Amino acid sequence: MSGIALFVPSDEMYEQAQKILKEKDNHVIILKKIRTEDAVTEAQKAISEGVNIIIARGRQAVEIKSHTNVAVAEIVMTAQELGLLVMRAKGIVERDCPRIGIFGWGDMLSDTTYFNELYHVDLRRYILKDLEEWRNTMERAGEDELDIIIGGEAALDGAYQMGIPGIYMSSTGEAIRVALKNAESLYYMAEIEQHNYAQFSTILDSAFNGIIKISVAGKVLVMNRAMEQILGCNSEKCIGKPVAGLLSGLDEKALKQILEGKAENYSTFLTLQDQSLVVSAEPIVVGKGIDGAIISCNRLKRLDMNDKDVRKEQYLRGYVAYGTFDDISRNLKDMRKVVELARLYAQSSSPMLIEAISGPELDAVAQGIHNYSMRKNGPFIMINMAGLSQDQQMRTLFGSGNEGTGELEPGAIAEANHGTLVIQSIDKLTLPAQYNLAKVIRTKRLMRSGRVEDTLMIDTRIIACTAKNLTELRREFRFRSDLYFTLKSLRLKISNLKDRREDVEYLLNLYTRKYMEQYSRYHVMTAGAKKALLEYSWEGNSIQLEAFCERMILTVGKRAITEEYVRDLLDELYHRDTSIYAAAEAEGPDGNGEREPDENPERTLLKAVLKKYNGNRILTARELNISTTTLWRKIKKFEIDEK
Repeated sequence: MSGIALFVPSDEMYEQAQKILKEKDNHVIILKKIRTEDAVTEAQKAISEGVNIIIARGRQAVEIKSHTNVAVAEIVMTAQELGLLVMRAKGIVERDCPRIGIFGWGDMLSDTTYFNELYHVDLRRYILKDLEEWRNTMERAGEDELDIIIGGEAALDGAYQMGIPGIYMSSTGEAIRVALKNAESLYYMAEIEQHNYAQFSTILDSAFNGIIKISVAGKVLVMNRAMEQILGCNSEKCIGKPVAGLLSGLDEKALKQILEGKAENYSTFLTLQDQSLVVSAEPIVVGKGIDGAIISCNRLKRLDMNDKDVRKEQYLRGYVAYGTFDDISRNLKDMRKVVELARLYAQSSSPMLIEAISGPELDAVAQGIHNYSMRKNGPFIMINMAGLSQDQQMRTLFGSGNEGTGELEPGAIAEANHGTLVIQSIDKLTLPAQYNLAKVIRTKRLMRSGRVEDTLMIDTRIIACTAKNLTELRREFRFRSDLYFTLKSLRLKISNLKDRREDVEYLLNLYTRKYMEQYSRYHVMTAGAKKALLEYSWEGNSIQLEAFCERMILTVGKRAITEEYVRDLLDELYHRDTSIYAAAEAEGPDGNGEREPDENPERTLLKAVLKKYNGNRILTARELNISTTTLWRKIKKFEIDEK
């Protein structure tokens, strides 16, 4: 049951309210005269009896508002009622223009702006909000030298103490009628809201998707039953909590953009309590503002690969993806978009293409896609086509028959059935192998021999990887168009490390600290050395950078890591052939190590590049990827004439 409670402070107003309530139907279920000190207690009691709206006046209304969550319709003295009180006060004082003080709590007084002109008085308003300012207000009223006071019981007590006459703020009933009308409007709106909420709740609870309504602050307001099942907790425990804390992996920055109206939607793929979820968020737009957001979570059914024997065999064969997106550091800023796109691609079972140089980042992304997909419980296989003949490629991918036993040996596509197959160096695949792969992807059938009964239905997700430009290979008719367009729609590009300077800086600091701690060293890198390393083209990506950092820390020998040392080390490791074979070839025919200067390959290279740039040291050093200081030392070392 719900209804309205009407509280009044005096017998006079109680009698007026009784008459007014008999005039027409209403939803007042409690009418009571109460003392101000009992206002909160009476309000709480009424709420427990089903009241959802309270009508009260003055300080009683202020107290109820402050200490409860119920809707309060205040009894506001109308201008007509206040005008009658002012005329009575003027008659009592019998002065031409008396100074009248009128006291009210909260919003109980209507507008009196033009009363001085209308009634030829000097009207002073004293609005009270809390008990703490009551004494100060009365003192100020005393200083104003009032002729008479209009107010409630407390104001009249103050007037008596100051020796000033007073009039009780009585009502004609008009203020009660207005307050009752406002309360009925609130009641009607509450009924509509309750009705709409009931409909909304029914729709939410009948939905198969998990649905959460959040506030502008990102906190949970409403949650349906499906969402309770997904999270494993009831809505009462989740209401009021930040949604990002409940949905681990949710991009808080993207969600903030939704709530600020900077983005129209956001979707991602999450794994929560071993459930694969497609999560989408859209803002709730009211007028031109944002009033929260709706988050929908759609559960994807994983492939049933829980058979213990099957999973044991996968582990024994190494057909398991151990990596996740968490293995890619969140501090690698340029990888964030890659990971977010990879999460979305994980929702699909269609073939996709990763353009990247082989390395830990490629492996982590490929394994992360598998582990965030519906195929997580299936096999994960990685193969490389580089260096294989056409026959080897065909056997590796599609399998072959065993001539001795007559049995069919499955290839990687069959072995990865219901899982993921990562094909590295897809650009090395021969045209016949490309044709067969495109056919298997299109038909989802694998012909393992010439017999129809040996046809195998395939459900393998293909992730192709390449470091080459497939578009260029297609133009040169070295890559089939059907396979090209099959792979290109879900394309993921992991930029080379040299194009991700912020990531280079982060990894450089990370690996330097790592090996200084490992070898109990402490070194300081000069600005020039750091600049040289940041500008270097790390062809081997993070593998090369990490290996270089270990060597650098091991052999630096000094506290300061200088630019000269760094450039010399880069030159020694990656630009100069220091193998024993090169050294042997450089020796003279008698093996005594003596050689003519022109026979040294490094000297020959220096001379050739200097000649190319007419002796310009800056251009020469830039091409050789060394500093001009290092170039000068080498010119002196090999006694090269620059003229």
